[in-house]
Amino acid sequence: MSNLLRTLALLGVAALPAALLGRWLGGWVPGALLALLAAGAACRYCAPVVLRLYRAREVDAREAPHLLAMVRELARRADLPTPRVFVLDEPAPNAFVTGCHARRASLVLTSGILQRLDERELRAVLAHEFAHVLRGDMLPASLAAAAGGVLAAAAQAGFAQVSEDTATTVGSWAPPLWLLLAPLVALLVRMGGSARKEFAADHLGARLCEDPEAMARALRQLRPRAGWPGGPGSFALAARYPAGAQLMFDEPLGRGGMSCLFRTHPPRGARLRALRDMARAARNLKSSAAAVREQSLER
Repeated sequence: MSNLLRTLALLGVAALPAALLGRWLGGWVPGALLALLAAGAACRYCAPVVLRLYRAREVDAREAPHLLAMVRELARRADLPTPRVFVLDEPAPNAFVTGCHARRASLVLTSGILQRLDERELRAVLAHEFAHVLRGDMLPASLAAAAGGVLAAAAQAGFAQVSEDTATTVGSWAPPLWLLLAPLVALLVRMGGSARKEFAADHLGARLCEDPEAMARALRQLRPRAGWPGGPGSFALAARYPAGAQLMFDEPLGRGGMSCLFRTHPPRGARLRALRDMARAARNLKSSAAAVREQSLER
């Protein structure tokens, strides 16, 4: 229900201007038709917009056979269609899923996360992303990311460009138009994502991969380090299009400046504690089951 309300609100943001334009041009009937067309186009094209903004490229079985096999295996476990897999040439490790529904899902991984995580950790991150698809989080998050990204791109047009090979925060370059649009983009982000959504995806993803310890390890591995290219937590495109931050597995934005407006992830420590509790409960359950079996054999 929460995702349905978020989706309807975001579609209303896309449809209302079209409805007003149609009403001005010819009345309520053209307004309603234009509103429906705008809402349909927003659903259909939100994922391509996000993929284009982040410059993701699709990979095939020849380029990444092991990765695609892992994705297919998790898709079977989740009873979902296998998503298209994209790689973003970005040293900062992260991942996200975008699309209008499960049959059009696109899974995006940065080159940094592929290099940094081992197989168990990467599988846990993929399970977290499949959990977002299962929960229906994907469409509102994608709509918010696409709308916010378009607004951010419009704000940058004609102003100083962000360097693509250095860490640049929103607050360091913000032109006057961006300062006016930032609250609207922040509102879209809040409509598309929430801390509760990330906790729920961690929980469901850990159950899907049956490895909460690996997901906790992956979160610890993604903690920003001074040795990363571009500086701690550097993710230039995430800073350039901050509305997409709520799509990410781990928070890609810094803590200073206007970045705090776009943060929807819970604190990493809280997520780690919840995953450790799940892992402890799973170990206790296995121990109890083993003890019951031993007692049965003794009898």
